[in-house]
Parts: sequence; C-alpha cells; structure tokens
Amino acid sequence: MDQAGGPDVVGSRVYVPGYTLDRGISVDRAGALVDAHDNATGSRVVVRLLSPALSSDAAYRRQVRHDMAVLCVLRHQHLLSVIAFDDRHAAIVYEWVDAITVRHLIDVSGRLTATAAMVVFDDTLAALEALHAAGVMHRDVTPNAVLLDTDGTGILRDAALPAPPLRRGWRSGTPQYMAPELWAGRPHTVATDIYAATGVLVEALTGRPPYLGTDLTGLGVQHTQGALPSEAVPLLARDLVIRGLAKDPHDRPASAASFRRDVETAGTAFLGASWRDQGRAWLAVIVADRLADPAPAAPDVEFIDDDDAPVPGLAIDSAADEIRPGGVGWKVWLVAAAAVVALVVMIIFAAQALGGPGTQVSPTPPPAPLFTPTDTPGPTDAGGLPTSIDTAGGATATPTPRPTATPAPTPPPNTMPITIAPSPTQTPSPSAGSPSPGPTH
Repeated sequence: MDQAGGPDVVGSRVYVPGYTLDRGISVDRAGALVDAHDNATGSRVVVRLLSPALSSDAAYRRQVRHDMAVLCVLRHQHLLSVIAFDDRHAAIVYEWVDAITVRHLIDVSGRLTATAAMVVFDDTLAALEALHAAGVMHRDVTPNAVLLDTDGTGILRDAALPAPPLRRGWRSGTPQYMAPELWAGRPHTVATDIYAATGVLVEALTGRPPYLGTDLTGLGVQHTQGALPSEAVPLLARDLVIRGLAKDPHDRPASAASFRRDVETAGTAFLGASWRDQGRAWLAVIVADRLADPAPAAPDVEFIDDDDAPVPGLAIDSAADEIRPGGVGWKVWLVAAAAVVALVVMIIFAAQALGGPGTQVSPTPPPAPLFTPTDTPGPTDAGGLPTSIDTAGGATATPTPRPTATPAPTPPPNTMPITIAPSPTQTPSPSAGSPSPGPTH
C-alpha cells in the first residue's frame, strides 16, 4: 500500500535528507518551492515540497514515481533538470537557474513583443516535444511554469506536477489553461499540453489569458463553448491560436514537434529569418534588467483559519464558485491560489520563510494582478524597455545535471523552522496559478 509521505519534521524543523532548506521562495497549489543547497556538493538547488493533498493521493504518488524516474535522467536545454526525487519525503530537487518567470515578465511589462512571445512559445513546445518523446505529460503549462534565463532561453519546470483539481470529476490543472476535455474529466494528453501552451502564447501576446471570468462554471463554459480568442492576437499568431485552442483535441496539432514547424513558418513569414535571435536578445536584456534590480522585502503572508476566508479580505463563495467581495474579479485569482486549503503546512512554512528579515531571494515584486488591461502600454512604454535589438541573443545554455547527494542520516543543524498546524477541511477554491510572479531560479 502506498504510504503518504512528506518532509520530516524534527522538533519544529523541516528536514529533507541530504539538503539544507535555506528559505521559502513561493507557495502554489502543488506545494512549496524552497531555496536550498546540497549538503554533499554545496551546490545551490531548489526543493519542491509536495502538498499534503497531493502526497496523500496514492494514484498521484504512483504517477509521480513513474514520471520522476524518467525526469531524473532526462536532460534538455528547455527543461529544468530534476536532480533527485525523494519519494519518502515527497520532495523533488531541481537545478538552480538564474531566471524569472513568464508570469513575472507579463506582470511587469503588460505583454511581450510578438517576436519574444513567439520565442517563448517555440521554446515551450521544444520542451514539450522532449517530454512527450519520453512518455511524460506536463499536465499544467502556465506562465508560472516557464522560466526565462539570462540568455533569453525558455525553460519549462514542474513537469508532471499539476495543481490538484478544484472539483470532483475534473482533472488537475490551472483553470485558465485547461483544455475543454479536462473540464469533463478526461485524461491529460499531448493535446491538453498543446492547448495550455497556446493559452500561454495568447497571454504573452495580449497580457491576459484566453478566457476571463470570475467563476469557475462560467470559465469552463468559455473553454468548452466560447469563441476562440484569435482576433485578440496579432495576425502572425492567429492560425496558431485557432489550431492550438481547438475545442476538439483531434483538431489540434498532432504533436509539439509538428506545431513547432508551423511556428517556424509563421515566424519567418511575418518576422524574418532571424526572429529567434531577435526575440531571444530582447528577452535576455529584460531578464538581466530584472535580475539586477534589488530584491524587495519579501511580503508577509497572513492566513485566516477559516475555510470560507483563507486570505484576509478575500472570501470564496463555495456555492456559487465565485470570488467575493473584493470586486476586482480576475485580479484576486492569483492571491487566492496561495491560500488553497490542504496546503496549510506548506503555506505556514513559506509564510514564515518569506516574512522574516533578510530573506530576499528573488528580484521579483509582490504578487501582481493576473492580467493587465489591453490599453496598458507594451514593453516599449513600460519602463523604457526596448522593442527590438539588432544584435544576436546569447548562446543557448544546456543544463548540466548535478550529482545527487547521498541522504544524510541526521538532520543538518540549520534546517528551516516550521510551525505545524492542523489542516482545515478541504474546500475547493477557484484559484489559479501561483501566488507570486517567481521564483527566479
């Protein structure tokens, strides 16, 4: 029988054998991301601690074991490398990369240039191509799942770790990017990953996800029956959006590899033969600029021990699946994600880690609204960011896997403090995505 695992708690400290957990980075519905280091090599790493809601699900754990066995040996320049998977402690160790998320870039810039958005889309599809060839579905492609490093290269993270479903009968994932068939409870496939990646392309180009709404039922109707948002994107991407967001999965591209050929054709026809170099160079400048900014003080995160009001000033109407009473619609979805019940242990852990002095680990601002209105100036007007660069972008870096450390028999002396609190009753919450723009790693 599968045993529910999780990080060891020694006294009031979290302990993952072989690694020292230094400070929290962010919390999402899948768990917590922690800045850490490998005790054997001293290398900086990122540890994901799976939420109790996921680690206690036997079927989920079996799937994770299968996928992590593949990902621990899979290396690709557009995939964040998995260094180790600790099944007993429900912890995944990733390589560290200096990067920002596409979510953060959209939040600070409003939208990406067409060339940069196409590069991000192409890199994401390249990562999916490698995953699918290895027999692994990503299951939750979002702007938070795509990192951009200092070369302007897109790197997909958190493969095979979807956010838990928000309702019985649904599949796991983030609602803004869930394909129509997932709302009906059908399984994740190559086609659902392609749908989600296309949704990220729409948001990169427009500053908002394909469909907007303040309740889950209405959002599901839009995904399954709503008109395609092809008119909202520039001409070069319209056919890509029509095909990638097709309601019937059989009408979507058969593979990420074939879709990349369509991206190449559209990019060359509309942007010129050097569109990848231009887009990557633009992204490299922006990433370097964001990483050079002084890290702001990490925001305190407060949580109310109340199933109906997990975040101060925010309540969830579980009967109507609607966010109330803030009156800001989609702008509170990002905040709501941080407060999903069943993550209480992880939430308190990250809240303490992020709230203390001297814990700035990411040059990203506090959580920002999920989308920027369409009349928001693009990158040229937002902070004087360049819209094009004539020089070629930096060379693409291929991640080098770090050796996996042998688990230490006893806890290191500087493990992360944590307060354990009883978990409240689980209540589905219409949250979407991660609660912060980062992490940058």
